[in-house]
Amino acid sequence: MNRWWKVTPLLAVVVGVACNTKGNENLEEARSAPIAPTPGPQPSFKTTTSLPSSPPAISGGTLAVGGDGRTAVAADPDRDRVYVVDVPSRAVKHSIKLAAGSEPGRVAIDTKGRAHVALRSSGNVATIDLATGAVSERRACVAPRGIAYDADADTLHVACAEGLLVSIPLAGGDVRRVGLDRDVRDVVLTKDKILVSRFRAADVLVLNRAGELKGKSATRGGNLGWRIARAPVTAAEDGQTSPPSESEEPAMISQEPVDPSPTPGAVGYYGSGASDACAAPTITAARLDIPGEPSIVVPPAVLPVDLATNGREYAIVAAGNGHTSELPQVFVHRLRPRASAPPSSSSSSGFGGGGSFGLGASADCAQMAKGFLPGQAVAAAYDGEDQLLVQSREPAVLYIMTPDRQRVWKEIPLDSESREDTGHAIFHSNSGGFLACASCHAEGGEDGRTWQFIEGPRRTPSMRGTIANTAPFHWDGTMEDMRHLVDHVFSTRMSGPQVDDAQVDTLKTWLFKVPPPPRLELDAPAVERGQALFTQHGCATCHSGAALTNNETHDVGTGGAFQVPSLVGVAWRAPFIHNGCAKTMKDRFDGACGGDKHGDIAGLSSAQIADLSTYLESL
Repeated sequence: MNRWWKVTPLLAVVVGVACNTKGNENLEEARSAPIAPTPGPQPSFKTTTSLPSSPPAISGGTLAVGGDGRTAVAADPDRDRVYVVDVPSRAVKHSIKLAAGSEPGRVAIDTKGRAHVALRSSGNVATIDLATGAVSERRACVAPRGIAYDADADTLHVACAEGLLVSIPLAGGDVRRVGLDRDVRDVVLTKDKILVSRFRAADVLVLNRAGELKGKSATRGGNLGWRIARAPVTAAEDGQTSPPSESEEPAMISQEPVDPSPTPGAVGYYGSGASDACAAPTITAARLDIPGEPSIVVPPAVLPVDLATNGREYAIVAAGNGHTSELPQVFVHRLRPRASAPPSSSSSSGFGGGGSFGLGASADCAQMAKGFLPGQAVAAAYDGEDQLLVQSREPAVLYIMTPDRQRVWKEIPLDSESREDTGHAIFHSNSGGFLACASCHAEGGEDGRTWQFIEGPRRTPSMRGTIANTAPFHWDGTMEDMRHLVDHVFSTRMSGPQVDDAQVDTLKTWLFKVPPPPRLELDAPAVERGQALFTQHGCATCHSGAALTNNETHDVGTGGAFQVPSLVGVAWRAPFIHNGCAKTMKDRFDGACGGDKHGDIAGLSSAQIADLSTYLESL
């Protein structure tokens, strides 16, 4: 079957699209403005649906296979379920219902017949007996994300986004808590090390088995490190059938950020067309980093939410391609045997390289196997028969791919309940410009990046509990409402399709329900003192109401007039200010960054600033 991305050239035509929002503020003008030519297949949103209970933002990486090679455990955050599957018989042995809003995520399977699942929203870890399906839960932390099992110590290691590595002895004993940077994500064990990734920084912290921080791995960073995986030392020898020994460095699938074109009228502005999909210009693209190998940039892999390996190949799951049938959702990179592996080029340095991999043509991207499947893929794993398993969130199905990884061979239905929501689909779909809203607003939040736009530097705003009833949108307040925002950003800047009013309403409904991040556990007396200072010094004048903003535009001495940002969950989204000037909360109160009209803080001591910062981080 012919596939668009292999056979159809793209038009790279420049048209007169006003990309500076200040030059196109009127709603009717936005609707009638020329739309950038379609650079690639666009998503299809069929029956318009808005669920009363909104599905959570996609985080991916919810599938694991046990040591027996036949038992798969799939977490389902959309339905708050965990499925235990016998792959050879294609039988769902157990479908375990968790409490509503648990949001099960990463899975670790131990050597004693148990699966352990990080519950992202409840703060717990669920432990499931694989034989009986019995489940128990224990408290781990505020925001558990990654999870790994240490067989030697019979211990679970849980990476918690608030900045902790929690080690839980399963046979009992003291729980170890190691303080790390905020926004940690995955945890992977090697022979001697504990590797903990950070999501927005796309780097990896290295600890020894005693929990002592030893530095960072040689991963080069980038943006949004969606997943790390254990990696072989080098590519396999010619004819080798067993995986090579493992590296002390991880493999990572992240995003490669590139600032938008500074030229007004550039096609798409955020995402554009090219004659080769593997070289499609876009502001963010998937990047695969493997120890000892050149980086591979894969622009067609939108929202690379998972990475799986069998030691000889790496499978990338592109959730953003799920509503575009012409695009693959699985990209498989096969390691070259040592005897035929070419030397690394200076233009695509591997770990430790000094350069940045540009978004030019990538032979490896073109040579990857491309897997097509129904639904929306969110996770992958290899079983003991070297089969590639791919989990779809909607419908809830576990697919077994053909040996060439390009088609579905068999399928295992997991649940019949539909969780299709058009607003959720629009937010997570490749618009046509090889990026999705979630490419920058990952998991409904933000990417931690300050982008260089035509208007100047702009920090990506979070949507986690901050967007409901806070129009106008964007830092300069030029996006009057959701209709205006979709026309300008999704349909024009991202080269997306026209979205009708009913579909815009579903997106608005879904975004308004994106929950705030969990509250941090902070020193209560400091929070109370800080709250008093917040009120006494007039901060609540602008930062008021449920969203802690008055929705107004003000010049507070930070370089222009900007929207008052919501302070809901502000602790989770450093750096602060519209241009990312304040790297920490205390930096916001520095004269060089805070603005001379940004609150009456004159005369506050350093201790009071600390209390005020603590209160803000509690919101």
